[in-house]
Amino acid sequence: MEEVRRWSAPTRGLHSLMLLMFIAMYVLAELMDWTHGASKGEVVEIHKSIGVLIFLLAFVRLGWNVTHAGPQPIGTPQQAKLAKGVHHLLYLLMILMPITGYVMSQLHGKAVDVFGLWTLPTLIAPNPGLKELSENIHSALGTVILIVVGGHAAMALYHHFMLKDDTLRRMFRG
Repeated sequence: MEEVRRWSAPTRGLHSLMLLMFIAMYVLAELMDWTHGASKGEVVEIHKSIGVLIFLLAFVRLGWNVTHAGPQPIGTPQQAKLAKGVHHLLYLLMILMPITGYVMSQLHGKAVDVFGLWTLPTLIAPNPGLKELSENIHSALGTVILIVVGGHAAMALYHHFMLKDDTLRRMFRG
């Protein structure tokens, strides 16, 4: 069996798409603090819609990665184990964050409308007593995502510029 030297085009495409969506989510989350009225509602709806896409694409990525081999890890066995752990944590966050956003919306009595195409079902009754807790959990997970994604990017850059290995080239070149 031939050794896989680069990540596949679908893997690279999904990775880049998710990166763009993570950036958009961060920008939209910041905009929510600066907008008011109808504009804020529009920002929130786009934020929710992208969150649903991230949730769905996390499962697409998981399925693809399970069925398509990637290149062997670069670095020591400990580095490979840490990288794998970070990737698992990223997948967990890509699933948990949208779920907490969905729950938060439901507890606020707000629908989750996906780009005006469909509305997710209402499964949880509004609960003013749990609204703040849900906001705190969603916000805390957002902070964790920033730290993990930032660390992931920093380590990729460290590998590229300091260790001068093939880590970034395998992800961004065909």
